[in-house]
Amino acid sequence: EFYSEIIAQELLLNLETLDIINILTRLSSYKIDNHAKVMIDHGTSTRDEENFAKRLYGLNFDKLGEILDYQIPLKNKSGDEGIGKIDLISYYDTEQYLYLIELKFGQNKETLLRAILESYTYFKVIDQEKLISDFRSHKHIANQKKEIKCLPAVMIVSATSTNKQCNSFKELNEMKNGQRPMLKSLAEKLNINFFGCELNAIFTNDYMK
Repeated sequence: EFYSEIIAQELLLNLETLDIINILTRLSSYKIDNHAKVMIDHGTSTRDEENFAKRLYGLNFDKLGEILDYQIPLKNKSGDEGIGKIDLISYYDTEQYLYLIELKFGQNKETLLRAILESYTYFKVIDQEKLISDFRSHKHIANQKKEIKCLPAVMIVSATSTNKQCNSFKELNEMKNGQRPMLKSLAEKLNINFFGCELNAIFTNDYMK
């Protein structure tokens, strides 16, 4: 039995415990203007995931929308502990969604459960009204009159070789095939959106729910 299935089942029985995750309002802007000048560190192999996120900046994908920014800060001050950064944020103008994306890339060994909980935690921590306001200056959002909705998402871009795939990508396929029902139920309860592909494929959201 998968440990992640046991943990997911416990979380489903105690979902109210996630309500203790409070909003942390960032007084500075969530939108970092100097991110438009992308600096990629080619010399540090441990930054492959971060570098890949930067390469996606400004690209537009079907059903995911345009990647508006990367490494979106959540801290209000340096002393805010345990608060990371959102890997990517995209705007899907067809549905007026801002996807808050947790990225797993290449040969990442972390579990899909971890990715789901990271995405949901950042979704709960971020001040969504301020986030939308901070990104209103973006050309695709500036004149948008309809309500914009923030959604938690997990993007998995896996290595193509079977023995080098992301753990999360393998587990995503297992979940899709009914092997991880508790994890699937948890993802549905938390309204997590999934986008997965191998490096030689296009992004799809066929894995959603």
